[in-house]
Amino acid sequence: MTTAIRDIEVGYELPSLSVLFTLEMCRAYSGWPEKRNFHTDVELARKKGFPSVLVEASVSGAYINEILTRFFGVSWFRSGKLRLTFLRVVHPPQRLTAKGVVREKIEEDSGVRLEVEAWVENEKGEKVTVATASALV
Repeated sequence: MTTAIRDIEVGYELPSLSVLFTLEMCRAYSGWPEKRNFHTDVELARKKGFPSVLVEASVSGAYINEILTRFFGVSWFRSGKLRLTFLRVVHPPQRLTAKGVVREKIEEDSGVRLEVEAWVENEKGEKVTVATASALV
């Protein structure tokens, strides 16, 4: 459902997305059992010094992309821009929540570009991935 409109207020909070990411999801996402690495195999992860497998960073990016797609709709695919920064590793099981806030509205010849600050946080409320995004409405 698209909610982005020209007249939206700066400070508008995008609807969040919350998912409990499990070991089984890590394995499915990363190609288990064909691919055995520290994203899929607990023993290999422990040999590298981690307590468990690591959720691939691109999972956080996918969740941010999902809330932006829901917010901007087709405009996201036509004019969207995204810059991601990965901050923390995530070990399953972990509840990940993607959030976003409209930070700025910029008038352009072809419409209004909404600038969004987005992030994924873990269940402790720590940001694991942050992003700046924008699209025309």
